[in-house]
Amino acid sequence: MRKVIAVLFAILFAFQTSIFVTGEETEQIIEECQLNFDGLNANESVHFQTDLGPRLPGSLASASLRESIKSNLTGWHITESTHHSNGMTLTNLYATWNKGEGSTVMFAAHYDSRHKAERDWNESRRDQPIDGANDGASGVAVLLELARIIPTMNLSHEVTLFFTDGEDQGDNSSTYVLGAKAWAENLSQQDADQIESFVLVDMVGDSYLTLRKTSPGNSELWNRTEQIIRNIDEVCELNDSSYFDFERVDGIYDDHVPAHNLGIPAIDIIDTRYGEGAKYLEGHWHTHNDTIDKVSAESLQTVGFILEYGLISGSWLNVRMQTVGANDTDLDGIIDSDDECPLESGDEPNGCTDSDSESVIASQDIDDLTTGVTLALCLIIICSILFWNIYADNRGEG
Repeated sequence: MRKVIAVLFAILFAFQTSIFVTGEETEQIIEECQLNFDGLNANESVHFQTDLGPRLPGSLASASLRESIKSNLTGWHITESTHHSNGMTLTNLYATWNKGEGSTVMFAAHYDSRHKAERDWNESRRDQPIDGANDGASGVAVLLELARIIPTMNLSHEVTLFFTDGEDQGDNSSTYVLGAKAWAENLSQQDADQIESFVLVDMVGDSYLTLRKTSPGNSELWNRTEQIIRNIDEVCELNDSSYFDFERVDGIYDDHVPAHNLGIPAIDIIDTRYGEGAKYLEGHWHTHNDTIDKVSAESLQTVGFILEYGLISGSWLNVRMQTVGANDTDLDGIIDSDDECPLESGDEPNGCTDSDSESVIASQDIDDLTTGVTLALCLIIICSILFWNIYADNRGEG
C-alpha cells in the first residue's frame, strides 16, 4: 500500500509540475504583452523627415536626415557605406545594438523619397519629387522609435537597423533597390549566414492600414509574423488584427529581395494599397498626395508592436532551423482576381496567392487540447486508484 501511495504522490508531483510550467508560460505571455512602442513619437519623426524636404540621394536633406538618425542612436554602433550607382552617390546607414553577441536580427527601411510623382493626376507635376511621408518616412520612423526601446529589452543577440538609400529612384527592376543591392553585393557569406532574419518595413503609415503576406518571402518568417499579429490581438488585446488579410499574398519587388536572394530569411511588411479603398499599388502611391496628413500614429504603432513583440518573444530568432530551403517562397493559395498583382518594378510577380496559415494555428490548437485532455485523464485515473486503495484498505484487502 505504501508503495502505491508513493507512486501516486510521484505522479501527482509530476502533474503539479506541469501546471507550474504552464503557469510560467502564462507569465511569459503577460510579459510579452507589455509593449512600449509609441506611435505618436514615430509620427513626430515623419513630420521631421518631411519638413526636411525630398530626401534624394546626395542631397542636403538626405545628409541632414542621416545626421539626425545618428544623433538619436546614442550607444549604438554606427557605420556608413557609400556606393556609386546610376549616376548617384548612395549612402547606406547601419546601427547595431549588442554588436558581436550572437545571431543578427535585421530591420530595414529606405530613407530616400521618390524623385518624381509619375502617377500624379497633375501631369505638369509628375517630374517633381514627392514628400514621401508614407513611402520612405514611415519605415524610418518605425525603426527610430524601435531603437528607443531596444536598449531596455535585455536582448542577448545583435539587432541591426539598416537604413537603405536609393530604393525609390528607379523605373524598373535594374534601377530600384540600389542601396540594398550594393549592401548584398559587398556582404560576405559568413556575415550573411549570421543574419537570422531580415524584416523590411515600407509604406506602413497609411491611415487605412491593409497588410498581407508578400512574395518573395520566407514562409516560416511569415508564419511567425502572423502568429505575432494574432497574439497581439487575441492574447494581449491591443490591436484588432482585421488590418491584416490572412488569406491573400501580394507580389512585390523591394529592399528585401537582395537579402532573400542570398538565402537570408526575409520578408517585406508593406501596405501596397495606399489610401481608403485603394487597389494594389494605386491610391496616393508615387503622387504628391503622399503627405503627412495621410499618415496615422495608430498605423505606425500597429506595425511597431509587431516588431517589438517579435523581439520580446524571440520570434525573429532560429528561423533558419525551421526553413526547409534557403529561398523558401512556398506561399500556397489562389490568385486574387481583384488585383493584377504586378511587382513594384513592373515585372511579373512570383504570385499573389492565398496563404495556408490556418493549418499552423489549427495544429497548435489541437496540441493544446491534447495536452489538456491528457492531464485531465491522468488526474481522473490517479483519483480512482487512490479511492480504490482506500476502499480496499478499509476492507482489509490493501
